Amino acid sequence: MLHLCLQAYPRAVRARDGHHVRDLATDLAGDHGFLREAFGLLRGGLAERRRQSRTRRALIAMGAATLIALTGLTWTAAADEGRVEKDLFACAEQCVDAEAEVASRVRDGWSCTERREAAGVSWRCVRD
Repeated sequence: MLHLCLQAYPRAVRARDGHHVRDLATDLAGDHGFLREAFGLLRGGLAERRRQSRTRRALIAMGAATLIALTGLTWTAAADEGRVEKDLFACAEQCVDAEAEVASRVRDGWSCTERREAAGVSWRCVRD
């Protein structure tokens, strides 16, 4: 009867500690009775299964949360190119207004790069 109640424990626990638990339950059954020890084995086995189930669920939940966080961070970094703000300016002939705006951005801490082509001038300004 105690051997059947020991089946309530997970297989890994039975393989590792089954003989010891059964021997202890047999020894205690002489003092307390077989029914009490059988009930104790059932209760202990079910508690162990519940504990392992909670641990497994917690690990899965932590893994899922980590995966979601990493995905969000990766997506955000890729979408923003690691920059907070980005502005583009271009002009074809008279560039006084665009040059003044770019100069203002540089004074405010922006990093601006200029590209001159036959069609005109363009600036790309980013703020880290």
